[in-house]
Amino acid sequence: MQGNNPLHSVDFTVFDLYNICINTKKRAEIMYNIYQVKLSEAVYTHVNGPEGGHTKTAEKYPEYNTHMEVMHKGSKGFTTDMFEHYTKVCEVANFEGPVNSELEEVFKILNGYYFDEETETDETFDAFVSGFKMKTVTRKDGEVVTYRDMHSLSVGDIVEDTSTGEFHMVDGMGFTQIQNKLLEVA
Repeated sequence: MQGNNPLHSVDFTVFDLYNICINTKKRAEIMYNIYQVKLSEAVYTHVNGPEGGHTKTAEKYPEYNTHMEVMHKGSKGFTTDMFEHYTKVCEVANFEGPVNSELEEVFKILNGYYFDEETETDETFDAFVSGFKMKTVTRKDGEVVTYRDMHSLSVGDIVEDTSTGEFHMVDGMGFTQIQNKLLEVA
């Protein structure tokens, strides 16, 4: 390691970049856009209702069909027309990491890997993730709960690398580039 600069460290981690951002009060540029299939209350009501079930709901609601196909099959279940059912849910700021591990780091950040159970905070998420919407609901018991209107990064979600224009889908094991499929639609 050269001096105290973590950018020259072989063991550079996302924590190092987080500390740089906090200490210099600068936010890194947006590097990744995250897309997920968002399901409406109508879809949830139908799938759980007497007329519903998974198969009938997938037939009636194309977004539910997309959700089921990519959730169970990952990129093998994805077709280009399905992208219209995806919504951009957040952005992840740029960070430097080991070659070929950036997508894995995005996965870790969006899955609470850096969540501190003692303080119940996730400073890494707070430092790198933005652009998400908040949703407030009232539970049946009257409790009002506010949460991020997105889920953890899961099979079937899409990560766009804005620096390269590449799109990758989260698969059961790793990521699969789907950029060529999306370019065929454009």
